[in-house]
This record gives sequence, structure tokens and C-alpha cells, in this order.
Amino acid sequence: MSILPNKKQIDSSYILSFFFRNYLKLHNLFVSDEAYAKKRYKRKFGKELDLKNPKTFMEKMQWLKLHNQKLIQTTCADKIAVRDHVKDKIGEEYLIPLERIFSKASEVIPENIPNFSVIIKCSHNSAAYTIVKDKSKIDWKKERVRFYNSLKQNYYEQAREWQYKDISPKILVEKLLVDKYGNIPNDYKLFCFDGVTKFIQVDIGRQENPKRNFYDTNWKLLPLRLNLDNGKDIPKPKSLDLMIELAYKLSEDFSFARVDFYTLNDKVYFGEITFHPGSGFGYYDSNGVLDEQIDSYISLEKFK
Repeated sequence: MSILPNKKQIDSSYILSFFFRNYLKLHNLFVSDEAYAKKRYKRKFGKELDLKNPKTFMEKMQWLKLHNQKLIQTTCADKIAVRDHVKDKIGEEYLIPLERIFSKASEVIPENIPNFSVIIKCSHNSAAYTIVKDKSKIDWKKERVRFYNSLKQNYYEQAREWQYKDISPKILVEKLLVDKYGNIPNDYKLFCFDGVTKFIQVDIGRQENPKRNFYDTNWKLLPLRLNLDNGKDIPKPKSLDLMIELAYKLSEDFSFARVDFYTLNDKVYFGEITFHPGSGFGYYDSNGVLDEQIDSYISLEKFK
């Protein structure tokens, strides 16, 4: 058992978060982004990271992190700024309703939160959120501590993803998408290469017993696994063709981008755009069946 605090403990403590932030700042001063990528890659995959001739999907992710840095990526990573980008590209009808924007954690009080189900998250980081279905069941003091610490963090320093570096930290409150049973709909994550969707990750049952499936664009279940066990085969969504069309418009300017959508009552909602899923340290396990195929999807020739 590790004696070091975990991320949840750090985010819930002013003191731990202070030391964690300053440790990252010092680490950033003395360890370059490339050195960080090489060290973490070797620790994760047990082999050296080849940046001179990257061949695998994850090696190419690391290369793109270091060498393909565009201002539009910062716009897309910012959960508030991306809304205007989506509005311009595909239309505001695909945006989840935005209810509040806060600049300070002290504003996160029940009086400022709508009386319906919402999700509270930050504009400048990833995978940190609070779902509120009943305000009376939330420990708002603890939430304010967590969001205070989150606003102080520069998410770039945690995994060296350049696009997060200059995002202005804010707190946003969105309407929570739920079906008639109160369940959050499946999350469809389209892996797009120069705009073309090659495969789709579906996160199923994220609240309880989460599973994860992968499909091709013909909705054939792929022998692919990432972090979670595969679930039962699910029906092809009616709006799949629309999601693929929208994903193309949002990702055509990028060598790679993952574009996320939800569907609810036959309506499509934009989730987010991600450029380096898992910061490029994920292990897409296909038992060797799809490795070369996936690795071939990203071409770096245009950058040479």
C-alpha cells in the first residue's frame, strides 16, 4: 500500500494541493517536456520512446504533443471557449446548456446552483467534476475546497499537454444530460484522423459498473480494450452518421482528435475535443490484432 496521498486526497486538502502544485512547478523547471515524456513512456510501456522515428500510436501521440502545437488546440481544450468554436463549426444546437460560470470557488454554493440536475467542472482540466442531482446531499464546503484547489492548478504541469497551459481557469455549471430513468447517456468518442472517423469508443454505464466498447464505423465490435472491461454489444445509435459528419467538421484541421458526443432522445450533444487521450500513455489492447492498423492511422509525413 502506498503511503503517498492519491489525487482525491490532494484535491481535498489545501495543504496537500499547495505542495503538489509547487512540486510540479519545480519539476517543470528542471525536467523538459521531452525528458518527461521519455521517462513516463518507459515507465508505462517498459521500452524507450522513439521520437526520431515514431511508429506506434502512442509514440506518435507523444511526438504530436511536443511538435504540433496550435493555438486552436488551446481554444478547443478550454471547456468555455470551445463552445464558440463548436457554434461556428456545426451550430449551437449541439451544445449542452450552460447554466453558470464562476471565477471563484466561493461562488460554489447551493443558492447559485439551479434546482435541477447539473454537472460542475472546471474549464481548464480533465476528468474532474461533480454531479449534482440533489443539492441537499452535497457537502458544499468540501466542493469549494476541491474547486479552489483545481482553480490554482495548471493542468499542463500534470501531464505536459501544451494546450492546457494558458487556459484561464473558471468553473462552469452545465445541465446534466439524463434519460427518463435518471441515467447518464452513453458517451460516444470518435477517433478522427485528418477528420475521418476510424473507430469509436463507447463508455457505457459510467455511474455504476462502467464498461467500454470499441466499434468501427460500420458498428462492428472491435477486439479492443482500454482500462475497462468490454461490455455487451449495444445497438448502433440512430445518429451515428450525423455524429461522424459533425466530428469531421470539428476535427478536419487536426492530424488526430477525439471528438465526443452524447445522444439523448435522438438529439446529439457535443461533449469535448481531446487531442491526446490519456495524455498519450494509454494502452489500447487488441491482442495484436489491430496494433499495426491503429498505428498506421496517424501519418507524420506532412510535418517533415
